Amino acid sequence: MENRSHREDRFIGALLGTAFGDALGAPVEGLDRETIRSRFGQVRDFLPGPRGAGHYTDDTQMALALARSLLRCGGVDGADCARSYAVHFDPSRGYGRSAAEVLRALGDGADYRHTGTFFFSEGSYGNGAAMRIAPLGLLYEPELLQRRREDVFEAIRCTHVHPEAVDGAMVQALAVSWMARENALQARHGSLPEMLAGACETGSLRRALTTVADLLERDASDEEAAGALGTGVASVESVPLASFLALRCIDDPESALVRAVAMGGDADTIGAMTGAMLGARHGWRSFPSRWFRGLENGPDGRDALIGVGRALARVEPD
Repeated sequence: MENRSHREDRFIGALLGTAFGDALGAPVEGLDRETIRSRFGQVRDFLPGPRGAGHYTDDTQMALALARSLLRCGGVDGADCARSYAVHFDPSRGYGRSAAEVLRALGDGADYRHTGTFFFSEGSYGNGAAMRIAPLGLLYEPELLQRRREDVFEAIRCTHVHPEAVDGAMVQALAVSWMARENALQARHGSLPEMLAGACETGSLRRALTTVADLLERDASDEEAAGALGTGVASVESVPLASFLALRCIDDPESALVRAVAMGGDADTIGAMTGAMLGARHGWRSFPSRWFRGLENGPDGRDALIGVGRALARVEPD
């Protein structure tokens, strides 16, 4: 990164971008594209949700918990990550049933090395790992992160051990890392989906990212991308779709998040991941000021995200 000021701006941008996309998409989560369009038109502003307009969900809460663990430890400590998720757990944020039960178990002292298979013998293949991994992507240079796959795994293993979920988190972390670093992104922008595919160990994620490259090359419509990739909670659907949107709208963060939410399905998480990437690329000032003003600002709200992002920018991992 160019200097300390730019580094802080991008770290804060990734965290606020996560929250903006999350809060924008939360009220329409689970709806299809046609329903969103007919009820709300284009969602450009925070809509009222269960906690009120401008409130984020578990996506941002877990990203904040991970960031605070990274600050305490100066890097990844799997046990501390798990404790942090459990301490920050607030069921009103919209956690899924299995994630909520795992976090309760962790709070009661369960071993984080075993909780990832509590409900599924192979672990969850959902996007709950990728949605929160942005702080780790900020911390590591891309080349170092590619050699630290075990750190990505340790940061998520208490809830996700399925290979597709691990790949999804790896892809999202790498995308954020590249986006946050000007020189790396300039060198790889045109082939970023292929570079991300190369970091995958599962054929499913690799094929989906190859599809992203093809969709971008053909300037495919959002509708075609959603049909080809999917909009569900599976990592193999939502992580590639967020990558498509971020690269398709790489110089227009507001448009990227509005389009992400319009995709329907797991709208809050698709928005959160897209926001993390483009916040890392452009910094927090690239988003509309009305989103900044409208985002919740309680104990773990806007100002807390800014403070954590600023502190994380000062960490130099081993």
